[in-house]
Order: sequence, then C-alpha cells, then structure tokens
Amino acid sequence: MGFELPLFSISAWSTLLLALITSFIYLPAEYHPTPLIRLLIGKLAKRIYDDKSSPFYQVFSSLFLTSLIVCCFTILSIGVISFAHFPIAFELLVLFLFISNPYSNPKLKRATWLLAQNQKSVVRDILSQFLRRDTTNLSETGMVKAIIEYQSLSFVRQFFIPLIFYYCFGFVIALVYCLTLICANAYSKETPPNSKFSLASNAIISAFEYIPLRLFCLPLLLKPRTKGFHYLSLFVSNGYNKNSCFLLSCLAGYIDKQIGGPAFYQGVRYSKTRIGPKHLPKIDAIKHAKNALLFASLFWLVIILLLETIYALTHYL
Repeated sequence: MGFELPLFSISAWSTLLLALITSFIYLPAEYHPTPLIRLLIGKLAKRIYDDKSSPFYQVFSSLFLTSLIVCCFTILSIGVISFAHFPIAFELLVLFLFISNPYSNPKLKRATWLLAQNQKSVVRDILSQFLRRDTTNLSETGMVKAIIEYQSLSFVRQFFIPLIFYYCFGFVIALVYCLTLICANAYSKETPPNSKFSLASNAIISAFEYIPLRLFCLPLLLKPRTKGFHYLSLFVSNGYNKNSCFLLSCLAGYIDKQIGGPAFYQGVRYSKTRIGPKHLPKIDAIKHAKNALLFASLFWLVIILLLETIYALTHYL
C-alpha cells in the first residue's frame, strides 16, 4: 500500500499547502515568470489587434490566440507531470507561479500606508503598476475605491477560485482558468474596455467563475441587517460586468460603503456604476474590506474541513 496522509484527502492537503504558500511567500516581479508571460501575450495581442477590423475578426482572433496559449502551456505541463517523480510537487510549483494573493503584495501594503501619510502622488504611481484605469487624476476617495476594488476582485479571481478549482476538479482545470485569466488581463492592457477583442476571453472567465464567485459571496450576505440583497437587485443587472458587480455589491453591503464609479481608461471616461450607499469610503474601509474577504474565505475553509472530516469518518471507520 502506498503512503496516505492521515484524515484528509490528498487534494485537500495539497490545496491547503498551496493556499499557505501563496499567502505567506511573495515572489518579487524580478524573479517571477508571470510578468514576462503577460508581456509576451500582450505583444502578440498588440500585433493581432486591429480596432478597424470587423467584430467577428476581433473575437475569432482573440479566441484563437487564447486557445493556442492555453493549449501549449497545458500540454507542456501535462507532459512534464507524466514523467515527474513527484507530480503533486510540480503541480504546486506551477500553480504557485499563477496564483497570487494581493494582500501579501508589499507594494499594495505600502500604497495603503502611504495613503494614510497623505503621499498621494506616490500612491498614484504605485497603483498605475496594477490598474488598467488612469490614475493621474485620482482623488483620495478614488484611490481608496481603486485599492478596494482591485484587491477584492484579484483576491477572488487570482486566489480563491483557482484554489477551489484545484480542490474540486484538479490541476488541469485550475491551470486552464489561470492561463485564460492571464490572457484576459494582458488583452485589457492593449485594448479599450469595450473592445470586441477581449470579448471571448472575458466570456470564458465569466463562465468559469459564475458559480464559485457567487458561492464565495454567500457568507457576505449572512451579516445581520446587510443591504447586500438590495444592492444586488439594483446594480448587478445593469452593471458593466455582472460577476464583478455581484461581488462588489455584496462587499458594499457588508462594509456599508460606496464602491466603484466612473473611471478613465486610456484618456476616455467610462460611466461605471457606483455601487452601494452614498457613504464614501475612507482609508479604514480598505481594512474592513480585507476582513470581509478573509471572513468569507475562512467560512469556506471551515466548510471544506467539515466535509473532509465527515468523509474521513465514514471512509475509515
């Protein structure tokens, strides 16, 4: 008989280990291959993208490029795993390079601290490295909103959902999701927000995250006297991105602060929806939003551990 870890399944142990590694170990961009991969994908997208071409060409070309990139990396990874002596270790290494926790990023931590010190110009420079939107004219409230929105969406999409996919469906599905997300982020740097070129990758991401994102938001709606349900009915149906608006609506109801609003992309103003009450967030709202997301994560961690315990008791006894 092979060696088996006690109590929980192999997928549970590997997922917990991956969550701990990505939460406490931060690999600087200088030593991280993901920025290089994102840069190469962006260069390919820039050569293919043509704003004067037909919508059909833009959708087809982006879908073909995304499929080519995802298939190449996935087939290469599966090939290496088939010859690896420790396949789970290789899976954890690959996913560690693609999964990131924004709350472990020292630059974002420094941006929050500098904003409390009224160093607005420095904060704008730091945020310009992460955000698609123009940060030159952001006010203090705008910077607080931008930090909350970026950290919350990144935490769910780049940390929680890949871990859930890895736990439930295995390495391949988690890798395909991460690669598609990297492609979508790279395309967004080279094209306007309403470009048809990003339509295919965004549609794939929306389909992937539809159920996991809503499950993640469920604990946020359990808070007494929350207005999350009210905000869901008001803002999701007419939002710029239904999945993003779903998360931000639940978060706005939990912290009782306004999130979102109009933003400039490549010098053009886009009328994004203001989500939540009229109360504008202050700097302390960044910490409240972080606590809300950590609460939702711990809620699902307890659920998973409870299910694993029940399985172990029924399997081994």
